[in-house]
Amino acid sequence: MRKRIRLLALLAVVSAACGGDDGAAAGPDAAPCTIPEPGVCQGNTAVRCTSGEMISEDCTATMATCTSSGGAIACVDACEAAGVTDTAVCQGNATVRCDTVGGVHVVVSTACEVGQNCTAGSPATCTADPCLDIGPLGRCDGDTLVRCTSGAPATTDCAGGGQVCGYGGDATGYACVAPTGGFVVTGRVTYEDRPPQTSGALGAITTAPARSAEVTIVLDQGSSVLATALTSDDGSYTLRYTATAGDMVHVMVTARSTTPARPIRVNRAQNQVHAFGGASFAAAASVQQDILVTDASAVSEAFNILDQGVLAMDKLRVDLGVTPVQLTARWSRGSNQGTYYSNGGIFLLGSNSDDDGYDDTVILHEIGHFVEDRFGRSDSPGGSHDGSPTDPNLAWSEGFATYFNMAVRGRPHYMDSNSGGGWGYNADTDTTRMAAGSTIGSDVSEDMVSASLWDIGDGGSGDDDLVSSATHDDVLKVAPQYLRTATLRSIGASGVDLVDFLDGWFVAEGLSSCAGVRDVITTKRMFPYDYAGPGGSCP
Repeated sequence: MRKRIRLLALLAVVSAACGGDDGAAAGPDAAPCTIPEPGVCQGNTAVRCTSGEMISEDCTATMATCTSSGGAIACVDACEAAGVTDTAVCQGNATVRCDTVGGVHVVVSTACEVGQNCTAGSPATCTADPCLDIGPLGRCDGDTLVRCTSGAPATTDCAGGGQVCGYGGDATGYACVAPTGGFVVTGRVTYEDRPPQTSGALGAITTAPARSAEVTIVLDQGSSVLATALTSDDGSYTLRYTATAGDMVHVMVTARSTTPARPIRVNRAQNQVHAFGGASFAAAASVQQDILVTDASAVSEAFNILDQGVLAMDKLRVDLGVTPVQLTARWSRGSNQGTYYSNGGIFLLGSNSDDDGYDDTVILHEIGHFVEDRFGRSDSPGGSHDGSPTDPNLAWSEGFATYFNMAVRGRPHYMDSNSGGGWGYNADTDTTRMAAGSTIGSDVSEDMVSASLWDIGDGGSGDDDLVSSATHDDVLKVAPQYLRTATLRSIGASGVDLVDFLDGWFVAEGLSSCAGVRDVITTKRMFPYDYAGPGGSCP
């Protein structure tokens, strides 16, 4: 009630200053209208001066939103401006449609989940990715080459051209190649996984395909490597090699991806790459050899770490448009070296009391630090952090890393298991706010940062804030496209923090999202951002 009284009082003052309201002409003795150019938004009413007269326009009456447009305050129908209707269409890998929220038109963008693609139709929908088990390397089904072309599987009969299907190198993947080598071994590599639960505890053992893992055929006597390839995204592999019939050989699978699309390696604490050997068999014209990397081997977690790296590299390459660079992870069961990021590599605990090898969100959090360091910018001083208010640079870095995990997985959860069970955090339901009286440079909670980024990027039909048209890719792109190279404002804390992200957001997205961001940042989180960055001043 007090808020409404204040608004009415303000309108009365504005009306008196302009000599009238609702477009009434100013009287001969009235003071000139003092509304500053280009006008102001009072709630969802556009108020501006024209020839000394105050003009008020109720934007809700036309289902529009009061915003800055073309340098002036105006009522803008967001759907008309974006050219969308209530029938969803595809934009990138998201469905986009017009909806009505709070009496005004809003553009609702719903990103497709991991493993889904936006499929055009009336309406467009998110459907299972038909290339999900193929990946960038393709695969062989006998002598039929299967590749992903324009978002759909495409097959080539290699035998029809006098060739065979085989591995053509890390840059090419599987291809139709000359029929060299007399022997072939095929199979599928899987590993035992324990998916994290939202409580933080780990689930029961399941199996998952080992994607982009290096596979080699090795001669038992002398350990000579006869051929090398990488697994496809369904874990399958094809190795063509030359040997003497009856020679004993075995397949070795290594937690390493050497393709430029996914340059990742998972080392032991002693810096040797993790590997798992299959059973020996006699070299023959054609052999099927499936491999399961077991939890009991103390190696399966290395392949889970590799798989989280694959998810991250695909996010960078496919969705953010940046070229991946080498990522090295170090983990060993029993290791107490700690979980942290340093100089291009991530380090993960493997102790009995706290083993992070199956903690997908922890792994992706540390990769998030790798991403901000290699593709964005970090001024974090490092040190301990627990979600309570801390140095704004540290809070930004930790909050961004946690959010990166959420954006990659498409879920607002962070979980960390330990011998006592573990704990979980949900950014979508988090209520962390700034303390009353805080300034733009006050200490900040990393939880508030990650929850704010999630709220800005989680547009969709189930969205609980006003930033309906944003996606998580839009949020992540601020790091490589703005933070990495921008000259930061001297306001608040020195060094990159939440203020600088918001500056970059409005540079990239314009001022049409002002109301939505204000709802997330100021109304919900009580962060005193000034909305006056290099992208312009919000109304």
